[in-house]
Amino acid sequence: MNSKTNQNINIGVDTGKFQLDIYIRPLDIFFTVNNDEKGIKEAINLIKKHRPE
Repeated sequence: MNSKTNQNINIGVDTGKFQLDIYIRPLDIFFTVNNDEKGIKEAINLIKKHRPE
C-alpha cells in the first residue's frame, strides 16, 4: 500500500504495436512510451517511483 494515498496503486497498460499507454491509479498519472526495450525500461523506472504492490 502506498503511504501517500493510503490506497493500493494499480497500473493499467494498453499495449499497441508501437506504443504502451500506461495509467497509474488512483494517482491519475498517464504516460506513453515506445513499445521497445528502451520504452519498457523507461516505463518500469517511472512506475517503480510510485511503489506499486
